[in-house]
Amino acid sequence: MLDKVIMLPFSMFVIFLFAFTGVVGVVMFGQWCMVQNQAQMVATSMGKWGGYTAEAESAVNEFANQINCPRSQVKVQVSDTGPVPWGKTVWARVSVPFQFRVGQLNIGTYTLPGYGQSVSTYLPGAYNVSYISP
Repeated sequence: MLDKVIMLPFSMFVIFLFAFTGVVGVVMFGQWCMVQNQAQMVATSMGKWGGYTAEAESAVNEFANQINCPRSQVKVQVSDTGPVPWGKTVWARVSVPFQFRVGQLNIGTYTLPGYGQSVSTYLPGAYNVSYISP
């Protein structure tokens, strides 16, 4: 009798803990995939235009709006702002804070990193483009 009284709350706690961990894991994985996709998009844009342009910056701003994060918290690092000659590898890193929350209670903030690479196809003089710093 006593074992059933003890086992019921314990088993409910274990089931709740498993479900909570699963939900948070799925949400965190989904957001990480979005960050990874954005980093690859920035790297692809850098490969096309030979560096970090206003087009990539506007895409990062739109991404920050999509995930309800201030643009100042979305960190972007690039290999070179430009111009990068044909055949050179360019990379971009995008980092976004992920807030671990239960309702209004903030448990912790973790950084979700994304990394993208591309090869530059920029030919000097082929485009009239200006480069900016992230």
